[in-house]
Amino acid sequence: MQKFYKKKHILMSVFALFFLLGISVLLYAYGNGVSGCTLKTHTTGCNCHSTSSNSSVTVTLSGPDTVLAGSTNNFTFSVGTSGSFTRGGIDIAVSDGILGIGSSSGIKILNSEVVHSAKFTSATTKTFTFTAPSTNGTITMYATGAAGSSSPPPWNNAPNKTIVVKTISGIENNTAPVSFSLSQNYPNPFNPITKINYSVTKSGNVKLTVYDILGNQVYTLINHKHEAGNYSVDFDGSRLSSGTYIYKIESGDFSEIKKMTLIK
Repeated sequence: MQKFYKKKHILMSVFALFFLLGISVLLYAYGNGVSGCTLKTHTTGCNCHSTSSNSSVTVTLSGPDTVLAGSTNNFTFSVGTSGSFTRGGIDIAVSDGILGIGSSSGIKILNSEVVHSAKFTSATTKTFTFTAPSTNGTITMYATGAAGSSSPPPWNNAPNKTIVVKTISGIENNTAPVSFSLSQNYPNPFNPITKINYSVTKSGNVKLTVYDILGNQVYTLINHKHEAGNYSVDFDGSRLSSGTYIYKIESGDFSEIKKMTLIK
């Protein structure tokens, strides 16, 4: 009998320890971001806060509707509310591809999703990155955000964002080029799509990036391994304002830049 009570006491102690650890982890996770609360996982979104969404909370996703396979592009989310805002957070997920935080502070990656690393205390807009898979297809991006002054705050879902992934146009011919090169885009000026040709002399990673005239990166068109060959890629500037843009190719020790003009 004494052994029975001793075992029971040990089991209860272990249970209590796990219970307390569970509570501490849960509280820590919520205060520092929690994953698995978007419509990718739950049909009701962040039901850990309440069973229904609240229209006073605004959550938006912004970014290109079409991206190139293997490319890394910037996306933006915002969280706000029509009421007072003293606490809130975000959870972003994708059906395929890789999310990243880039140079943004206040967010982190948790279980492959973008979440807050500390609670937001006011309306928040931040940029994160999405690296597309290497094959054609359609990707869905999900976001659920919370914002308010209650504990826990109310939440809402952003409209799901559909992203079309396209591969580069491919090798134009099988003749190995004699040198690396970046051609002038055609047409130029353009509205809104133009073609960029480039040549790669040996196997290696190739990065093709677009910047605005101030030097701010706006798109990463290509960032993956190429075999030697002549390539072309279509650039869609439909989400950009009219103006002059710079595109730069980098591969090993080779780099080259050119300018192109978008006129709408």
